[in-house]
Amino acid sequence: MNTRPLIVALIASLLSLPALAEHALLGDKSDIRFISVKNAAIAEVHHFGSLTGGIENGAVSVTIPLVDVETMIPIRNERMQKMLFETELYPKATLTATVDMDKVKALENGDYTVMDVNVTLDLHGSSKTYASKVSVARLGDEIHVTTEQPLVVSTADFELTAGVERLRTIAGLQNIATQVPVTAQLVFAL
Repeated sequence: MNTRPLIVALIASLLSLPALAEHALLGDKSDIRFISVKNAAIAEVHHFGSLTGGIENGAVSVTIPLVDVETMIPIRNERMQKMLFETELYPKATLTATVDMDKVKALENGDYTVMDVNVTLDLHGSSKTYASKVSVARLGDEIHVTTEQPLVVSTADFELTAGVERLRTIAGLQNIATQVPVTAQLVFAL
């Protein structure tokens, strides 16, 4: 029996899972931002591009390609990829959560609700769950999910502190904060 066509079909279906989600993430309208603070006084906002994911039966999954970190300084992007995130070993992070889709689908156009959700971040080989509040709005044929307040991510929870120290040393900084506020604005097709 020739199993090659079956293997090719299986791989193709796995690669297109986000596209098959009940509610696909609209990556061009979505972003995840984080704030870094250096020398205890200089805060800078960064973000990730090329998010993918979706919602299937209330299960939310968002994939963050760490090679797409954008700090507006190309050498800093490269250093964060190599020295902090170690993208050759850990190319992506994943956010997962569960939302009450009955509440979401009951929203009229222009309405919103606030939900308590547990958000799990898988990053750099580690995982942590955060209690969060999100605003969920229906705007036309889209579902907008926005964090009500930042998630404060500790580098120690993801074994990233040594990477922060490498960045601090190469940039000649006194310090870089190891507690990082993270916000999300995610838009899904309804």
